[in-house]
Amino acid sequence: MSTAAAVPVLDNTFGALFLGVVLAMGLWGASTVQMYYYYDQYPRDAWSMKALVITVWSLDTAHQGLITHSAYNYLIRNYFNPAHLLVLEKTLLDMVLLNAIICQIVQGFFIYRAWRLSRHNLVLVTFLSLFSLGQSLSILIYYIKSFNFKTLAQLSDLFILEKVLNVFGVVSDFSIAGTLIFLLQRSRTGWKTTDSIVNRLILFSINTGAVTSLCAIFALIFVSVYPNTFIYITFYMLISKMYTNSLLATLNARSSVRGRGNSEDSASTSIHLSRMPNDVAKARTSLLTIHPLP
Repeated sequence: MSTAAAVPVLDNTFGALFLGVVLAMGLWGASTVQMYYYYDQYPRDAWSMKALVITVWSLDTAHQGLITHSAYNYLIRNYFNPAHLLVLEKTLLDMVLLNAIICQIVQGFFIYRAWRLSRHNLVLVTFLSLFSLGQSLSILIYYIKSFNFKTLAQLSDLFILEKVLNVFGVVSDFSIAGTLIFLLQRSRTGWKTTDSIVNRLILFSINTGAVTSLCAIFALIFVSVYPNTFIYITFYMLISKMYTNSLLATLNARSSVRGRGNSEDSASTSIHLSRMPNDVAKARTSLLTIHPLP
């Protein structure tokens, strides 16, 4: 009886961490399937794009390994050792750094699309980059400050910084998505086919921006309302997965966004373009080239 009483209730702490690992594993599986689909369907993509995909997926795989290791150490290896529940696993901390790297890479990809779509508007890109760099720098500062921490209780000293980095994440995602939507809206030509593509791209930009923002929003809410639980960690674990899946979904959606299949429809698309006015045809070609693949 005394042993059972010594074990704390773990539902909203390590139970939340465990659920985060399980959900993250599901999203990692989805990104793995998407990566296979990408390499199978787009073998002619530039080597730089292929390298980007495998790099982001590899980093996300390492992230999954780190959080799985943390959960295993807490809940399995140290089962019935409540004292270890106070210890800060280094792998749990390292996943914070990988989060920053993955977020920066994927946000950089979307910012580059905005740069192409805005016809190389340096002021706009600089504005978007500041929010993205602010998020990455705040995560890096968080990692450096907590590097020598030994217990989870010490992380409470960094709750303000935790809120700051999540605010940067939300603002950055909304700014990038909002910019892409504005630029696409401005690209309307009045030609039904072209505007149909624009509508699809706008909807896709809203979806990809929303999924990454929601994780940061929920992490911010729960770290503010329930700072003594790990519920916010559940959502924080999913952020890199959302970014990875958003990147791959963007690349894999090219055919559907263009409203055509593979080889058979290429000829009909060329014929259709030839019937358009020159300026409209150029706009449509530009949209297909720039968005979603730079």
